[in-house]
Amino acid sequence: MATVKELYDLIKEKQRNGEKIGILHQSIVDAYEAEDPQTTKEVSATFIKNKKGDEDGNN
Repeated sequence: MATVKELYDLIKEKQRNGEKIGILHQSIVDAYEAEDPQTTKEVSATFIKNKKGDEDGNN
């Protein structure tokens, strides 16, 4: 029994060798790539400086 990753690798190997793949193979590739986890995430950050002390910057 093959895993989805093994099927994906086999299909991608066939594509690299120039073989045409069928609709079923393409759907396996599309499904696997859709579930492939993203390694980057978008993060939004805001910097707020909290100043304590007098106006000269002394604490």
